Amino acid sequence: MLQYGKYNTLVITRRTDNGFYLAEPAGEEVVEEILMPKKFITPEMKEGDSLTVFVYKDSEDRPVATTQTPKAIVGEAAYLTVKEMTNIGAFLDWGLDKDLFLPFREQSEPVEINQTCLVYLYFDFASKRVAATSNINKFIKNREVDLKLNDEVDLMICYENEVGVRVIINQKHWGILFKNEIFTKLEKGTHVKGFVKKIREDGKIDVALQKQGIAGAKDVTEIILQKLKENKGSLKLNDDSPPELIHEMLGISKKSFKKAVGILYKEAKITLTDNYIKLK
Repeated sequence: MLQYGKYNTLVITRRTDNGFYLAEPAGEEVVEEILMPKKFITPEMKEGDSLTVFVYKDSEDRPVATTQTPKAIVGEAAYLTVKEMTNIGAFLDWGLDKDLFLPFREQSEPVEINQTCLVYLYFDFASKRVAATSNINKFIKNREVDLKLNDEVDLMICYENEVGVRVIINQKHWGILFKNEIFTKLEKGTHVKGFVKKIREDGKIDVALQKQGIAGAKDVTEIILQKLKENKGSLKLNDDSPPELIHEMLGISKKSFKKAVGILYKEAKITLTDNYIKLK
């Protein structure tokens, strides 16, 4: 069965003046065909080839396949820009020929043209179309959290609040990056690698940009050793170095730096001076 709003792997079954028709692999039986317009055809494509394409409905409500890359798929949140306002809702730019519908009933607050808003993409079974909602909490919830300390996760940067930056974890849960652990500019809507720092009893999740505890410190020691080798065996850093300088040089927090330096010193891999750390 075709999955609308997602990528599908389909086989080219035939060519027409309008483009290629594609279908799911099903032996000799063709279950359902879908058009990929000719503007997406490249010279090397031929009947029998398998293609990974994005499937949705075009402006005339017809199923269509495209090799274009959407800014988000069903089951994902993203920041998208409002292109048009109509009497039924807004239409958002999601990187495809047809814009994405954001109904009035799915707007947590009114939007306007050129506004960039955080939305979640879902499949509307009533209309059989992909749509967006800015009522994010309908889908992003901190229930049934299957995570543990130091799990590597995808973080989507959302917005700042009084304690840090709100993020969406693995497109499923809300999390927080604390201000005192951020030493680089994080652009809204971008994705970064993070780690689970703590899962609280109330379901809230703290995350960090580095692993925590000994495991995290061990990872950081490798970063420091590599940077020392690249800089002829020394770095002008110490316990009193500003957090911003440590992050600029190593991409890590001051807390992680101090833990890792302690491990390296105990392992007799470095020496410490007033202003430098040096390889032994």
